Amino acid sequence: MSEYFVIMSFELNEKDLIDDWTALSKEIDEDIAKADGFISRDSGIDEHGRVYCLVKWQSKAHQETFKKLLEARQEWPQMMQHFSSIVNIETSINQAIEIF
Repeated sequence: MSEYFVIMSFELNEKDLIDDWTALSKEIDEDIAKADGFISRDSGIDEHGRVYCLVKWQSKAHQETFKKLLEARQEWPQMMQHFSSIVNIETSINQAIEIF
């Protein structure tokens, strides 16, 4: 079975929101750790202030199932509103890589 990586990068709305992002990132870690097929999640920031998140799954199907369940939550709109108050969504880039 192959593994599946999702790489997301983005800029913060303001550089001084790094503490807000760090707190939100910890919440995301706690939530995603419960997901079936989840392996690991790492994040960091480069010298230009761009944030990178690397999430490793057992398979693409596991990642897609988690995404569907997440988006189906009643609190999804509030979660996205909070996320976008910190993250500049317009600068977001997503890549998926299947490792074989």
